[in-house]
Amino acid sequence: MKEIYERRSIRKYTDKEISNENVKKLLKAGMNAPSAHNKKPYDIVVVKNKETLNKLADTCIYSHMLKEANLALVICSKADNQDTPYWQSDCGAVTENILLEATSLGIGSCWIGGYPDKEKTDKVKEILNIPNEYEVFCIISLGYPNENRKPNDNYYEDKVHYEKF
Repeated sequence: MKEIYERRSIRKYTDKEISNENVKKLLKAGMNAPSAHNKKPYDIVVVKNKETLNKLADTCIYSHMLKEANLALVICSKADNQDTPYWQSDCGAVTENILLEATSLGIGSCWIGGYPDKEKTDKVKEILNIPNEYEVFCIISLGYPNENRKPNDNYYEDKVHYEKF
């Protein structure tokens, strides 16, 4: 699947709007991720408003690209460690599916970490009125690329262990 190798973190975007049809494709891709016990312990906040994107951009030093983004998707979860103890894994799978779908649609994306940085995620929750019982897992910055990045071709033999570490 070429999208795995072509997916890169894109932080510079054009002004071209992402269509509602493509937003739905991104959401659907995320929602088709695997989920432990099929619990699907995630919610996704779609952010298109430029003022809100600018506020989110100021939540930490690594979210500056949201000022240029056309769209952000905020992946969050009720994070119930009793009922859904694998919520971080599930949210990670949702996020990766969205990133790959974005690449297939020619949309640039950047995964902006959130959890477990409580100070940062509390700011995001306040801006978006996310209830206290939720954790913000990450923000995905999206827009049509205004930069070119070479595809990845990573393989690290020293990271591979057969049978034993």
